[in-house]
Amino acid sequence: MTNRKKIAILGGGMAGLSAAYELTRTPELRALHEVTLYQMGWRLGGKAASGRDAFGRNLEHGLHVWFGCYANVFHMVQEIYANRTPPPGCPLQHWTDVAKPQLYTPIGVKTASGYSYFPLTWPTNDGTPGQGGVDMTPGEALTTGLSLLWLVIKSVYDRLWKTPAEAASAEAVPVAATPAEPATPPAAKPLPTSFATSTLAQLADAELARAKELFFHSHAAGMALHELVDAGELWTKALLAETAPLDPQHVAQLLDLHRQMQAAFRDAVARAQPVPAGSAFGMELQLVEELIDIALAAAAGYFADLVLPDRPFESLDEIDFRAWLIQHGADPGYVANSTVTRIVYDTLFQYADGDVNRPSYAAGTALGVCARLIGTFKGAMMWDIQTGMGEAVVAPLYEALLAAGVDVRFFRKVTRLELSADGQQIETVRMDRQADIAQGDYHPTFMLENLVCWPTEPDWGQLVDGAKMKAAGVNFESHWCNWPAAGQETLSRGSDFDTVVLAISMGAYKPLNDEPTMCDELLQRGGAFASFVQNINIVPTQALQLWSNQTLDELGWTSGKPATVSGPEYLNIWADMTQVLAVEPAVGFPKPKSLHYLCGTYSTTLYRQPSTQTGVPAQAWNELRSQSVGWLNDASACIWPAARTPDGKFRFDVLTDFSGSVSGEARFDQQFLRANIDPTECCVLSAAGTTKYRLHPAQSGFTNLILAGEATRHGFNTTAIEGAVMSGMAASRAICGQPATVVGYDFLQRKPSQRC
Repeated sequence: MTNRKKIAILGGGMAGLSAAYELTRTPELRALHEVTLYQMGWRLGGKAASGRDAFGRNLEHGLHVWFGCYANVFHMVQEIYANRTPPPGCPLQHWTDVAKPQLYTPIGVKTASGYSYFPLTWPTNDGTPGQGGVDMTPGEALTTGLSLLWLVIKSVYDRLWKTPAEAASAEAVPVAATPAEPATPPAAKPLPTSFATSTLAQLADAELARAKELFFHSHAAGMALHELVDAGELWTKALLAETAPLDPQHVAQLLDLHRQMQAAFRDAVARAQPVPAGSAFGMELQLVEELIDIALAAAAGYFADLVLPDRPFESLDEIDFRAWLIQHGADPGYVANSTVTRIVYDTLFQYADGDVNRPSYAAGTALGVCARLIGTFKGAMMWDIQTGMGEAVVAPLYEALLAAGVDVRFFRKVTRLELSADGQQIETVRMDRQADIAQGDYHPTFMLENLVCWPTEPDWGQLVDGAKMKAAGVNFESHWCNWPAAGQETLSRGSDFDTVVLAISMGAYKPLNDEPTMCDELLQRGGAFASFVQNINIVPTQALQLWSNQTLDELGWTSGKPATVSGPEYLNIWADMTQVLAVEPAVGFPKPKSLHYLCGTYSTTLYRQPSTQTGVPAQAWNELRSQSVGWLNDASACIWPAARTPDGKFRFDVLTDFSGSVSGEARFDQQFLRANIDPTECCVLSAAGTTKYRLHPAQSGFTNLILAGEATRHGFNTTAIEGAVMSGMAASRAICGQPATVVGYDFLQRKPSQRC
């Protein structure tokens, strides 16, 4: 089919892969497009790439958990698995084998003596992620989020005010006095005109009756905390369901009710017996106090800055999220130090140069992401990946692309994009051919445990001079790789491509030092593309995987399988990933009993070093090794209290010895530590004041260049696999109009009055 449009996709991360998938998703689209994907090195997936090492262990770029609001990622995986015939005996037969709900997500809280964890367990719902779209307005998402807040308040209040018999057998504090009984509301009274009947009419009959009762009550006498919470929930729902423009007075009344609820909670705590200093329940009470303060400030700002003026989330992005919260009444001390705000920044890696002392997150984007995560999840808030990302997602996607006729070419490193004489389009793409294949095509995957897996390094036997490369420790994925290219390759407009999709991570073409980048000619023309590249920054991260000869309980964590956030820096995110051991063979060493993934940002500027500084990867690894060993010795007791030596240090002998010959700290070096400092492996910073520079995929300013990647503008505008996939889908849409809908793509740009 010589009349098919030739599309060259540069980069095989999730954005490039999803673009290729959408461009060839149906027979009709395959008849229109001839797609070739060019990828540096030997594997696909970008930051989602994983591989198996010589021990058969799965090694990741970091911890991958999915959120229940990832509509597009889940839908793509569901579609791929529905059309896939997995290998016999493969543990991944259905999309539900890829990810399973992770409901228990303890939150780290810094205390005077170290860290404790707030035991958060998320509710579930009947939804299925990936099905039905984002069927909420931003206002409805806020209502759902506040409902979860009120649920937490009621739960803690119930524990605080147990009956004496209950208190005697529980950790909760005994009551000092019986809470005041609420006054009886007036039997009959006309509805006050200060609260619109039309607004309350948005409620169901039973809710309306309860709302009227509570409204009368609030004007007659003080309400108990439970009633204030009920009233806040009903009135918020009523207001945000209102189709007519909101009356600012009604909003003011609701916010006043919120403040009454906050005061009632503080009063309830004050009237109970004093909570022992440093107790677990005392920590919970303090965290809930901070949560109420910050959440109510966010609600106030939401109404003042978004609902009443009817403006989208992105309208707030000139200010940092923390500053915005303070602007709307949050306690500055809570905002600066509370786990509640740390969660938002930690989860999405929003620290300049990875430095936790330099947080920056655009307020509207942060608020919108929270609304999506909390308010629009389906099934469960969080989902655990059951195997490596490479075998669970990337390999099936690669197989689907091959079946659709996509030509995937490995070992292609793009070096330069060149413009036409008039500067309006891409004329030439130049790349290094990193290695030559000894015979035929390169076959990148292999079978292990009935899974299609990627290796952690190339199959050297398939490469010309592979033995020499292996002996030299060549890493084709490294920015600092100095192995000479096997040759050069040139793609020309017309013969090799009509359209180019730039799906390589921004770090590869963002000027970080005096070295030239692949996009210098495009940047020299200025304009929107240059502003995009210059103003969106990237964040280095780190990841650690530990295999243990002890179970989770034996290590001292006895409350259940966790996925935690906001623990001790810098490995402040931890998840028990023991489920992956089921597909990791134990050959020549004892089967580990538990597996732990930790990650966080990496405070460094090493990612800016020129490619000629070939010692940078070793320097970074050595730095992180020292920091990680220090973290295990000094900070890990809060999660593994039983893994301590008599002098209180980490007991390294709880780590699996894969050689059968080492003990103590030497076992750490048999684990897996990764410094994500390659510019292409860094995450994207969504700093205040930068959203206006983000471009949609079709806005490169060059007629045949389409952008894709998490740095573009999409429904998250932040680091997330969902954002990368959405961007790839939007890139396909910019080329051919398909898919017609990218679920949630306009969420941050939609006004509260607009529905999805």
